[in-house]
Amino acid sequence: MSTVELRQEAKALIDTMSGAQLRVASEFLAFVNQRRIDAATLELLTIPGFEASCARGMRDVKAGRTKPWRRVRRHV
Repeated sequence: MSTVELRQEAKALIDTMSGAQLRVASEFLAFVNQRRIDAATLELLTIPGFEASCARGMRDVKAGRTKPWRRVRRHV
């Protein structure tokens, strides 16, 4: 089944649900979405030095030590 078909089926099911069922479905979808985010975050955190590099980058952004992407793009 394609993604479009799955979305259509899910929407059709949602349209038939009661308020209590919608609440449960919404909580479940939020849980699934959060797990996806957590898995991606965990994958990034397994990269050696990622946290320190990310923190350094955030400090650089706050301090204005950045370059326009168009300028960087020309040198790649």
